[in-house]
Amino acid sequence: MCSRFAPSRRRRFRRQRGFRLLRLVGRGALFVARPAILAVCVTSLFDAPRRARAEEPPTLAVGPLLLEDAPAPLAARLPLGEEERDKKEALILFAEGRAREQRNEFAPALRCYQRAWRLDPRSAEIAGEIIPLALRLNREGEAVRYALAAIELEKVPDPLLLRQLGEVQAQRGEWRSALRLFARAAAARPALEDADGTILRLELGRLYHLDEKYEKAADCFAPVVAALAHPEKYKLDEKTVEAILEEPVDLYQVFGDAFVRAGRLEEARAAFEKADSYSPDKAVLQYELARVHLRGGKPAEALAALEAAFAEKLSGKGMGPYELYAEVLDKLGRPGELIPRLEKLRAAESENLSLGYFLAAKYADANDLQRATALYSALLKQTPAYTGYRGLADVYARTKNDEGLLALLGEAQDKAGLLESLGAETAKISGDAELLRRLIETAKKRTAAAPQKLSRGESFALGMLAADAKRWADAEEFFNLSIQADPRQSGEVYLVWGLGLLLAERSDDAVKVFQRAIDRGQTAEESANYYFYLAGALALEKRTEEALAAATKAAELKSGSIAFLARPAWVLAYGHRREEAYGKYRDLLQKYENDFSSEELREGLRDVRLAFSNVCALLNRTAEAEEQLELALDEYPDDPVVLNDLGYLWADRNEHLGRACRMIRKAVAAEPDNAAFRDSLGWVLFRQKQYAEAAVELQKAAEKMTDGAILDHLGDVYLQLGQAEKAHESWRRAAESFRKEKEEEKAKVVEKKMN
Repeated sequence: MCSRFAPSRRRRFRRQRGFRLLRLVGRGALFVARPAILAVCVTSLFDAPRRARAEEPPTLAVGPLLLEDAPAPLAARLPLGEEERDKKEALILFAEGRAREQRNEFAPALRCYQRAWRLDPRSAEIAGEIIPLALRLNREGEAVRYALAAIELEKVPDPLLLRQLGEVQAQRGEWRSALRLFARAAAARPALEDADGTILRLELGRLYHLDEKYEKAADCFAPVVAALAHPEKYKLDEKTVEAILEEPVDLYQVFGDAFVRAGRLEEARAAFEKADSYSPDKAVLQYELARVHLRGGKPAEALAALEAAFAEKLSGKGMGPYELYAEVLDKLGRPGELIPRLEKLRAAESENLSLGYFLAAKYADANDLQRATALYSALLKQTPAYTGYRGLADVYARTKNDEGLLALLGEAQDKAGLLESLGAETAKISGDAELLRRLIETAKKRTAAAPQKLSRGESFALGMLAADAKRWADAEEFFNLSIQADPRQSGEVYLVWGLGLLLAERSDDAVKVFQRAIDRGQTAEESANYYFYLAGALALEKRTEEALAAATKAAELKSGSIAFLARPAWVLAYGHRREEAYGKYRDLLQKYENDFSSEELREGLRDVRLAFSNVCALLNRTAEAEEQLELALDEYPDDPVVLNDLGYLWADRNEHLGRACRMIRKAVAAEPDNAAFRDSLGWVLFRQKQYAEAAVELQKAAEKMTDGAILDHLGDVYLQLGQAEKAHESWRRAAESFRKEKEEEKAKVVEKKMN
């Protein structure tokens, strides 16, 4: 939700994400289109727009054309279809890319290849040029994105490159994308019976294990186990074996876990025993064997193994052993024995936190809330943990212990941060009107005599809960009490309070809160954040000059952030000062467009391009607007927002409808619940005269979001389907929606259709 200043069929700021804060940050969906491109081999793609070049047919300085046979007369041809035109243009762009690359013009060459691939996305040859060239330019992010887009092709680019990029993603912690890259690299190799194949299977198995695809993980691990047992057969030298077995216990434990979950029990047993051979631990081995026995349908043997593990003071496995204990006893038809057995274990291991928290949860499940309260309280004094805060909060709520719950909220906030500590419990509390009312009354009784009777954490927690419940007067009271209790820690309070008001569309109140935060004095980092959000709140209040001053201050204080540097331009655009916004966005892009030093910067620059393209469109600078979306797609070929925006613009202008439909469908597949994307799909189908399918998509969009543009489109579709009454009703609702958003001209346009 980012803007209200785009025209009805180009505006997506306000309708993209369903999250109003994004409007304040300036991220939104924008509607501009690419310039059409014609180039002949080495003719520069980016020197002039297509229309200008189309008027002057290119000439090539080449020698005489020598043919062995006389040329046949040209036959009359029908105009090319859109798909044929796209493939022809892709060939031209590919040829230009090759020519530029040969001249060491690597960045323009990459762009040619990227746009050629966009026109012919089934071409493995084009993708095979993009990935290594992006790596040569040290643009790993782009290489990864194109590799992920290309792995669905029948013939993939160089499998070695896919694997290298998979390693990059794994190191970044992006293991799902790493898994896709490794899997495709492995599938492209005809044989893996060597050292390289063994390592590839090992990494792939680890990733499948993380993704909880245990059968596939086991399939990968089995040949690795065999290779380690017979290294000569798999051409593993001593150094490779040492590298694989750097942490042998953990490695074989992972093998065993995958095997037991996949039901490959003999292999699991062997892997667990192999792990134990490197570092004997009877307790751990017996626990793992208990898992094998239970998976094999032998609960009695599993119980015996578990008891042997507990006798050795099993530790380091979290709650897993006790969850297994419960499952085994349940399989034996003896669930009533669980709590007494756990109590006996705890008597011997009072320092075992996992055991203690598991037992407390079982007390709560059995509705033995008194013992649950006592145990949770003792454990939290011993070592505070999220599990304890969540469990005890639930018990206090069930027993209506409001004083205890209030104190717990304060302690959780002071020690760990309320939301992180209690998770879903906070939503339960703020969503339970009666419980929240009692908590607030309890707090007010304590503060009636002396405000200091409420701690900083308690008042802050209540302020957040009241804000979540939209009880703004109570939220203000408790936030102020929290600030009074400890002014030194008030920075977080102001930020949470102000952002809550912005999300609730109370921008006038948010202005006051952020201004108070600035006036109190704080670090430069805090101050930059306050000025950033103050600018958003002031802009929403139509106080553009003040908003611009705040945005400029934020940018000065945090000059290393693209989002902060773009804030003044966003304020100007929101305030309809588009020429000024145009200049600021253009200057910012020119300064950073060739800086590929970090992914964070490139992502911020993508958002700036989207905002700039919208401003260009509003100023009728269509070619520039189109080019900014094209540039965004060059770097982020599967970004659903950009795909949707460009596809929608083409649909609205009745251009490239096949390409637009493919792009928008891709966006919808990525975010099926996005109403704006559904609207775009409905509109392109309308342009393709597929009215029945268009109606289905637009109805889905209208169900998710009451928006004037969506309802206007739906009315147009109903009219084409011969449903005049439905069309009239949809247009009536569209006009109402436009007027509610103070868009009178759009309402009048729709009403003309009704007449």
